[in-house]
Amino acid sequence: MKALLDITSLTMRFRGLVAVSNFNLALKKNELVGLIGPNGAGKTTIFNMLTGVYRPTEGQIHLNGHPLNDLKPHDITRLGMARTFQNIRLFKDLSVLDNVRLGHHIHFTYGLFSTALQTQHLHQEELETQAHSLELLKIFDLDTYQDLKAKNLPYGAQRKLEILRALATKPKILLLDEPAAGLNRKETEELMHTIQKLRKEFDLTILLIEHDMKLVMGICERILVLDHGETIAQGTPKEIQSSPIVIKAYLGEPQA
Repeated sequence: MKALLDITSLTMRFRGLVAVSNFNLALKKNELVGLIGPNGAGKTTIFNMLTGVYRPTEGQIHLNGHPLNDLKPHDITRLGMARTFQNIRLFKDLSVLDNVRLGHHIHFTYGLFSTALQTQHLHQEELETQAHSLELLKIFDLDTYQDLKAKNLPYGAQRKLEILRALATKPKILLLDEPAAGLNRKETEELMHTIQKLRKEFDLTILLIEHDMKLVMGICERILVLDHGETIAQGTPKEIQSSPIVIKAYLGEPQA
């Protein structure tokens, strides 16, 4: 099967510092892949290159055959790549519903003329956006909080809202940057089931960064391990857990 996301020899240098070196990944449709490693290993830098925040020093990124290296973040989003962030980025003074509605705007077809004249086309598109946003909120049972300001949601619910806003862009690939950060054990277990559900219902390909090894090992089909910007191992969860180089660099020696 042809790769949906094809990453070849991706390298990012900041002056003399090599943050990511020769990173390669072929991500097939509907895969769920984990990216793990110590803090500072280069994981979020890879996400920033994939989404146009950073322009790679070397290497190529192709999404469904389209080169991404020179595209702006909003153009990459339109092509079907969405992300969440390690530090939650919501419009905190807007309502829960409006945060999700804003995710749809990347695909709006009406222009300035329709906005000025408040045309039927504009109203129809807004109604459809409202209905779809409410359906997304129901996934995490957040529809009852639709009028609440995002900043007033509990931390775990804010994490969920950010995922829903990314889904509103109608992605083919969803990049999740530490989605379980700050969640308790019960919330993390619920998140595991939800990620699997989202992949199936929305036909998503998912690449996630996560430090919670129970989540990573529990849902990912394969895992890549980074250390100091280099890929030191990749394989199935079972292979990664038993890899001496990964145990030494990241997982730590098993307890006696």
